[in-house]
Amino acid sequence: MNAFDIAGRSFNFLPRLFKDLANFLILLILNAVPIINLIVVGYFARVLKQDLEEPPQLSRLNIAELFVDGVKVLLAVLLYLLIPLILAFVLIGPSVLLAYFLGLSSRVRFLSMLTIFVLVLALMLLALPQIGIVVRTGDFGKILALGDGLSLIKTFGLGNYLLLFIIIVIFDAGVMEALRVIPVLGAAIGGIFTMAFTFKALSYMVNLKYPVPPPPPAP
Repeated sequence: MNAFDIAGRSFNFLPRLFKDLANFLILLILNAVPIINLIVVGYFARVLKQDLEEPPQLSRLNIAELFVDGVKVLLAVLLYLLIPLILAFVLIGPSVLLAYFLGLSSRVRFLSMLTIFVLVLALMLLALPQIGIVVRTGDFGKILALGDGLSLIKTFGLGNYLLLFIIIVIFDAGVMEALRVIPVLGAAIGGIFTMAFTFKALSYMVNLKYPVPPPPPAP
């Protein structure tokens, strides 16, 4: 399975969200509320964890567990974003301040923001496989086990992974930008679509080395 196969199958997952309209509306309401929307993050993490081909019904899931899973994903992302934030504060902050007194603030500010943006993209490039492995295995300690993530990328193929990463970034950014025109709920709808696409794509990729074990035989 290459990057285009994964992207296509992940995109085909999106219409299935509307099979149960009530379930989708509940996800939409939850995703519109800060903090509570971590339940939705945990919901799509469950899709990744169990490699589900159909969106599960919220009524059949433990909401508290979904919230905890959402918090874990958030902490994993923040852990990777912490590095550029520290670098920005320690290295770029003084440069911007100095440039302000020298009358070069606008140019330096642009370069600083560009540097931070590139750092964030580079770190998310490393973070996505790690997050996928953590969610699939349930072992949060693997978030910094870069060898596991790099091994997964090697199995998938570096070129394939870079292409898939670019597709995810463009898709997610495009969806969020397009739905900005919808007042209030645009971001919530976009969040559902981008999480569904991203987590499903990660699920297919993680399957290469961490397939979901078959259910135990019936007694």
